[in-house]
Amino acid sequence: MRKLWIALLVSAASTSPSAAQWLYEGGESAFDGDAPHVVLTGKGQYGFGLRCRGGDVEAIYITPDRSMTDDMLSVANTVGPQLRLRVDKDPVISLDVELANNDGSLVGTAAIDVKQVWAIRDAKRSVAVVLTLGGENYHENSFGVRGSTKAIDQMIAGCGLEASDAGE
Repeated sequence: MRKLWIALLVSAASTSPSAAQWLYEGGESAFDGDAPHVVLTGKGQYGFGLRCRGGDVEAIYITPDRSMTDDMLSVANTVGPQLRLRVDKDPVISLDVELANNDGSLVGTAAIDVKQVWAIRDAKRSVAVVLTLGGENYHENSFGVRGSTKAIDQMIAGCGLEASDAGE
């Protein structure tokens, strides 16, 4: 799965910010019918995406930060780090995030409501993302939404999510 993320991130990051694109990867599991479905976009060395498996959806933020050791991350995760999102000019969404080192990248993973997935799918301009730790913001970035509707619709279909799950 890590190689998939790297390939998707490199592909998405190779586009200019104004031509940012969202990529989808999904499939079927040979074992339990519960394969992950992933959408991802990138900007420079940063990536943002959504992943679902079995109806559970997560937001994932990938940064190039290499400064935090596993011990530091363990402490950071005890003080309630947040992944904060702003879709277009909508109110900020704050999600509890788990931080981890993953092959030299700081990665934040947070459960996200289906309603918020629909908001990202329907975005017109951008999705802004920041990690907040101890009241301080780190790694703020904004991602274009070109191609997000199609890619997220593929993920929604692959995961069997319904508009009614989002209150639509």
